[in-house]
Amino acid sequence: MLVLENLDQPKPYDAVKGGQLPPPVGGVVLGGLAGVKHRLSSSVSEHRIAALTETLNYGDAGLKIVIQICQSETGSVQRAACDLLRKRLSSIAREKLQAFVASSSDSEAEVDSTQKILDRSSGAVSQKNHDRELSEAQLIFETITQQIQPNLLLLEALVASVDREEFTSELMNLWELLILEIQEPLKELRQAVGSAISAQLRIQWQYNQAESQANQWQQRALLALQKEDENSVRLALVRKQIQFDRAAELKIDLDDQTVRVETLNRNLLALESKIAEANSKKEILKMQLHFARVQKQIDFTFSQVNSIFFSP
Repeated sequence: MLVLENLDQPKPYDAVKGGQLPPPVGGVVLGGLAGVKHRLSSSVSEHRIAALTETLNYGDAGLKIVIQICQSETGSVQRAACDLLRKRLSSIAREKLQAFVASSSDSEAEVDSTQKILDRSSGAVSQKNHDRELSEAQLIFETITQQIQPNLLLLEALVASVDREEFTSELMNLWELLILEIQEPLKELRQAVGSAISAQLRIQWQYNQAESQANQWQQRALLALQKEDENSVRLALVRKQIQFDRAAELKIDLDDQTVRVETLNRNLLALESKIAEANSKKEILKMQLHFARVQKQIDFTFSQVNSIFFSP
């Protein structure tokens, strides 16, 4: 999906605050997405609907706004937002399906594209977190999530705006393609979370071992003290302190890893929930379409029977 740059810069279609064109001295130009948001906050439905038509000029950020309005508003503004989404989705469907057919046999290019995404993400994460090295699982998770974000956004738009009447075969194919494209990255995300959990369990085992050995050396020190063996007492206490310090260091690592794993698990569950919701809505719509076709056929058959047996 095309992501526009400099979203907050004034555009030819932006509003002007301060009077009629040309703007008066002191007039404030509401440039970019900020201007559109300002107009969307109007209490007049017609003004908000007019602003909606410009929202999609601002890429994913604008698309998110339209989705939110479609999900939360009522009345004419909601209908306008949903209609805008359906039209946008139809145009995306044509582009995406054509691109999919053209590139489905070019697996090498797809691998190269994925590698470029990984390289870009790795550099971005390194720059953003230069003072703290992220775990490999976190890097993979952030990279793949970034990769599939356009698909997730389009799925959210489909769930928000498409009902049975507008569920065309074109949108159905787009819906299934989006979910299909997510499956392999989703598998990699699960593997990344599994790797993080394995790392956490290894640290937990090392921490338990260090703590257990510290306790053992403590017991040896007590036994040596009972025997009045001062050399053995000192040796046992030194060994105990070594294991105690190691356990303390491992506890810091364990707590950090536990937070990371919990975050990854929570994000994965939220992602799977979104995909499951989209898939469920799609299957419901397909079932409704099937029953609608069956009902149409039944109505047609009854009308034929009535025309044959009950016509004057």
